[in-house]
Amino acid sequence: MIEAPNFEYKYDLALWKSFSARLSTAILLIAAGVFLAALLTYLYFSEEQVKEETAVKARTELHDAVMAMRLRAAEAEARGDTMGVAEYVALLQAVNPYKHSFTLMTDSARQLVHVGDTLVQHCTAAELQSIVGAMGSGQRGMKEVFQGARLSLLIYEPVQKRGLSAAVVCSRVDILSSYKTLIFYGVVSFLIGLLVLFGCCAVAIYRMVKPLHLFADSAMSIADGNLDTPLPEIKSEDELLQLRNSFEYMQVSLKQYIEDLKQTTATKEHMLSELTIAHDIQMGMITKDFPQREDIDIFASMTPAREVGGDLYDFVIDGDEVFFIVGDVAGKGVPASLYMAVTRTLFRNLASNYQSAANVVREINRAIATANEQFLFVTLFVGVLDLKTHILTYCNAAQNAPVLIPPDGECQLLQTEVNLPVGVVDHYNYEEQQVTFAPGTALLLYTDGLTEAVNPHRKLFGEERLLACMETCREQQTPDIVAYLQQQVKLFADGKEQSDDLTMLYLRHNERAQDVETERHIVLKNEVAEVKRMQTFLFSVCSELNIDDATYRSINLALEEAVVNVINYAYPKGKRGHVEISSRVEGNRLLLTIKDSGAPFDPTQAAEADTTTDLRRRAIGGLGIYLVRNLMDDMKYERTDDGYNMLTLVKRFR
Repeated sequence: MIEAPNFEYKYDLALWKSFSARLSTAILLIAAGVFLAALLTYLYFSEEQVKEETAVKARTELHDAVMAMRLRAAEAEARGDTMGVAEYVALLQAVNPYKHSFTLMTDSARQLVHVGDTLVQHCTAAELQSIVGAMGSGQRGMKEVFQGARLSLLIYEPVQKRGLSAAVVCSRVDILSSYKTLIFYGVVSFLIGLLVLFGCCAVAIYRMVKPLHLFADSAMSIADGNLDTPLPEIKSEDELLQLRNSFEYMQVSLKQYIEDLKQTTATKEHMLSELTIAHDIQMGMITKDFPQREDIDIFASMTPAREVGGDLYDFVIDGDEVFFIVGDVAGKGVPASLYMAVTRTLFRNLASNYQSAANVVREINRAIATANEQFLFVTLFVGVLDLKTHILTYCNAAQNAPVLIPPDGECQLLQTEVNLPVGVVDHYNYEEQQVTFAPGTALLLYTDGLTEAVNPHRKLFGEERLLACMETCREQQTPDIVAYLQQQVKLFADGKEQSDDLTMLYLRHNERAQDVETERHIVLKNEVAEVKRMQTFLFSVCSELNIDDATYRSINLALEEAVVNVINYAYPKGKRGHVEISSRVEGNRLLLTIKDSGAPFDPTQAAEADTTTDLRRRAIGGLGIYLVRNLMDDMKYERTDDGYNMLTLVKRFR
């Protein structure tokens, strides 16, 4: 049930939750950022101007002091006297353009004869050499000294008497002092402006939000069925007035719609049935998300002939194994769609657990046949493709033979054994087949809605036409192939309505980089027939590890003896169980672990078999364990706390 939205909050709280408030806040933040960026840019580009303004004042005072020195020296020379350095320094000390400025003087030997501040005493040798070198050049000038936090301006001018040179140093604090007040008032004005702008935005937002809450209350009342609910009056001719008129039009339209709906429902209530619901449920169950992998392409489609259909397709990818199914339920309508849903659910539950196409079909048949009162049967094709070993294992339960598209060669129908449809006979022994499915090979599975499509002349689409179409489109992308076949069926039918569902599943095995896995596993049922799957699994593992034939045969014999021993004796007779085999590589050793939940048994503690005794007098048993011990390099047993037997066989292979 849909819950009504909660509007139980005050306007002042809603003010800050509204879109307008968030938008205004964003605008304010952007404005603040632009202002600060402009301020920083102005300060950055005005730094040189500040230096020049500072230099004008300092230069003037320094020049006046130098001219006073020259005048005093000229007067002393006219009297036949000479000025001492102390007199020059006294005149220079009068230069004080800023609070923290100080003066310097050097002689003709480029030695400091006057230092007006102790700061110079703490400067580095390189800085001191740079200062003295600039003052001893005999030229007027200005340069930055004391880089970093002590950044200052050195303004110097020669006295032209006795080789003296005078200078004044203006600190960074003095340079920027004239701007502190401007920055302070600028920031204060900016903050006050933001507050005023925010207040104006808040008032405007409040006035905008308040009518919207009235509209929300009216909408809630209308949603409760009160179509005569009065709407708030809007005096402004803006979007709010347009919104009110839209609400009013909606009220009138809803009233008319309800009246029309009552009449329509009364005339069509007998036409509604479970078909619409069944169709939605069925189409919703169909898998529409196809894997995006480099080693496999899968695409499928299902087109029901009526509201609901009895066709099905599905696939499950478990690691490097791809389980897929295409089926057709005998019959039409809701019963067929229900069997389709049951079959698909059984497939998804069984695929990863039984790891065999025949086992999956057997279990589906057992589940359907035991509760098949309407005697509806299902034709199936179930396949298991191992992307590592490139082996396709499949079981065909009276389904159309798929089209096999090899990488090199003509399209052909896959050779299939004859098996009964699912649901006919309980405990039927379904047989499976295997075929090499090399990279580049593709397979098209379909129901009889494809080959039995009929045109106005009552001719069938047929398998020959299907193979010809596949030859034409085999190089296209997977979805395009399915779409091409659908188009060909539509053109062939020439508008004639079809009586059967059309389902297709196209699968292509692609090339990929082959990486050797260090750990793999397989789950077997406690049936002797499962030994064949165990051998296929071991062959795949040994092939990836490049194990030679002699070593492979010894491992296969030892593993078969151990697994058969578990299948025959671990579980009570008639009880179903599982045997899990896992492989992993440690250096040059292959470790095979056999896991089961049967009765505890430690083969490592079993007595050695006496191979010298005559076969007719020797007791039965013991030779299997003897073979395992002699064929493998090591054998370990463990009984876990959760009730599992863990037997690990170790074999060195290089």
